[in-house]
Amino acid sequence: MTNTSAAARRTVTALMIFLAVCGMALVLDAKPAGAAASSDRLVLNWAEDGNRLVVSGVGYRARDLVEVRLGSNPIQQTRGDDNGRIEVSVPQTLLTAGMSGASIVLAGRSVSGTSRILISAIPPRAAARGPVDLLPWGLGALALAALPLGLWLRRRSRNAAAPAAVAPAGYRSRHAA
Repeated sequence: MTNTSAAARRTVTALMIFLAVCGMALVLDAKPAGAAASSDRLVLNWAEDGNRLVVSGVGYRARDLVEVRLGSNPIQQTRGDDNGRIEVSVPQTLLTAGMSGASIVLAGRSVSGTSRILISAIPPRAAARGPVDLLPWGLGALALAALPLGLWLRRRSRNAAAPAAVAPAGYRSRHAA
């Protein structure tokens, strides 16, 4: 095996490992950054193509009632889980069109019993698809393009490594596959 084919094989192997790592990053479930890191976080995310808003808050009293409001209008009341985490799904019908920037308020009691109010603005919905939506397709196309390259390099290195003067004349052409 020559140095160039070994280097090409290492390059293709490194590229395939990189593509596998990128593929795993796309498959893993993304969590909002800092949702569990800070005790005074209110996280708002659009789900189901902008049809509902998921509201998550932490630091409330376990299994206590928490009121969810849009501005000053109450939307619903919910109970926290055993760790004091609140997660509410607000349908888009309750949020009127063009209301990005309006306040979502979670009001309840903290673990110590004091009043706990978290406020955040409604984030705007995504208007269109972006380049991130094409990333899995691009990585798949790159992997498919690397496959014939690897096969070509393998065939080329196999032909270059075959000894020319070991077999008798005419033997290789009649008996080789």
